[in-house]
Amino acid sequence: MAQELCMIGSIVAAHGLRGGLKVQSFSDVPGRFSRLDVVLIGRTPARVRPARISEASSDGPRVILQFEDFDDRDAAEALVGLNIYVEETEMEAPPEGRHFIHDLIGCTVQTASGEYRGTVRDVMLLPANDLYVVEFEGREVLVPAVPAIVTQVNTAEKTITVEPVPGLFEDPDAD
Repeated sequence: MAQELCMIGSIVAAHGLRGGLKVQSFSDVPGRFSRLDVVLIGRTPARVRPARISEASSDGPRVILQFEDFDDRDAAEALVGLNIYVEETEMEAPPEGRHFIHDLIGCTVQTASGEYRGTVRDVMLLPANDLYVVEFEGREVLVPAVPAIVTQVNTAEKTITVEPVPGLFEDPDAD
C-alpha cells in the first residue's frame, strides 16, 4: 500500500539570502515544524522528495524554514509553490475542538434526532470560520462550522451533528 501523506504547509516565498523559506502553515499545532527533522516536498503527494530541516522559527502566521542543502536564495526560490507533507503516522493530534480535514470528509451529517442531512465532501478554510461542503439531495450545502450550528463532531464514528437551522438544508428552488 502506498504511503498516506498529509499536507502541513505550502512554500510561499524565499526569505533572506541564505536559502530561507516562508511557509504558510496548515497546522493548528503550535511549534509543529520545529519538532520535525525531515519533511517531504513536492507539488503533489505522488511527486515528493525528502528535505531535512536545519532551522525552523515562527514569523506571525507564517513559519520560516531552512533546509539542509538549500543554502542560497536561488535554491530557495526554486522551491516556491511546492507543498510540504508528512506521512500520516507523523501527524500530531490537533488541539481540542479542531479536526483534520481528511477526518471530516466522508462524515455523515445528521440532526440530534438522527435525521440525515448529507455527507461532507470538502472543507473550505475561511478567515471567519470553516465551511463544511455537504452533499445533500443532489446539491451542495455550505454548513458554517460554528458551535451554534455544528453541535458535535465524532470523527471515530464519522458523524457530525448539526442544529436544524431553518433554510439551511431546504432546496431554494422547491416551491
